[in-house]
Amino acid sequence: MSALVEGRMRYIPLAPDSDWRDLPNIEVRLKDGTLTKKLRYTHHDKKNGRSGTGALRGVCTCFPCICLFRLEWDGFFSTTVTNPEPMGKQGRVLHPEQHRVVSVRECAHSQGFPDTYRFFGNILDKHRQVGNAVPPPLSRAIGLEIKRCITEKMKEEQASENIKQEKMELSD
Repeated sequence: MSALVEGRMRYIPLAPDSDWRDLPNIEVRLKDGTLTKKLRYTHHDKKNGRSGTGALRGVCTCFPCICLFRLEWDGFFSTTVTNPEPMGKQGRVLHPEQHRVVSVRECAHSQGFPDTYRFFGNILDKHRQVGNAVPPPLSRAIGLEIKRCITEKMKEEQASENIKQEKMELSD
């Protein structure tokens, strides 16, 4: 992750509904020593009003996308992605209380994986495994429903077979 993206993540407020529009209009020294330029807010974001911190939200032309969204504890995990890139358009990937991206284990929890489940490979491989997975609780529910349907079908076929058997016995 670039120093600029890490720097921007640090300045997204730890408040509900925080995102890239809440970045302060200041120069920031990044951990690699470079100094960022001030953001150029060209107009006020009237549609979305104030941020979770109460500050007015601006819209900066320096961002080609809507990104750097923070998750909320009381909200929902809208999409578990294969690559939680903070500058991506795919969804909320910033931790609600820390200046970081959600971990593989946190993403796995969002899919319903138990803590005992193990993923293999590097971090990106693990995120791909979680993001591409069918959630285990959903898999179980589908499997149980298929089993119920097959059992029901077998009972119907058995009942039909019994009726045929009885008719044959009565006709003899």
